[in-house]
Amino acid sequence: MKRSLFFFFLTILAFPLGVFSEEEESLELIYQKINDLEQEIATLRNLIEENTYLIERYQELQQQRYLDLDKRLHNLLSEEKEDLATEYSNGQQYNSTEEIDLYKGALELFEASRYAEALESFRELIISYPEGAYSADAYFWSGELYLVQQLFEDAREHYLVVVEKFIDHPRVADSLFKLGVLERALMNDQIANSYFSRVISEYPDTGAAELANKSLEASK
Repeated sequence: MKRSLFFFFLTILAFPLGVFSEEEESLELIYQKINDLEQEIATLRNLIEENTYLIERYQELQQQRYLDLDKRLHNLLSEEKEDLATEYSNGQQYNSTEEIDLYKGALELFEASRYAEALESFRELIISYPEGAYSADAYFWSGELYLVQQLFEDAREHYLVVVEKFIDHPRVADSLFKLGVLERALMNDQIANSYFSRVISEYPDTGAAELANKSLEASK
């Protein structure tokens, strides 16, 4: 009888200890979950900040692109076609009226988001007028269309043509910047930063240089 009572009291004394042990384990699990949640929140906060910056930069690029597009369309529509004939250094004169019409039509398709048709028109312009007044622009906008579709090799090829073949063209700065954007998308940060640095050093007074500077700051 005494032995039974002894085990009974021992069981009663051990019961709270077991409860406390379980409670401690539960609290540890809760603290661990809270810690995990805090880390997830910090990660999400960083992603939100990064995405916010990318969205702002994309909006700047869009604004720059469409301001340029509107300006060019306005100029093309307002100028007299007979004054747009271009005479080239080799003495050959192309029918610049047709070239202007083709380029203007491609830009209008681009502005209307008819990208496949716009790309085809730019391709026709490049083939028909390889040394024309708008050939570099056609390569650049083709690169833009490929970049939007994440066809990075095609985009790189077209931007490089502008950089290497039309070295004095205003589109060179934009093309160098877009090469940096392309390499950043491919996680080639060192190459991307080299393009951004080149834009800043060689074309310091351009909108592309401002965007390149922001991109470098974001990568630090």
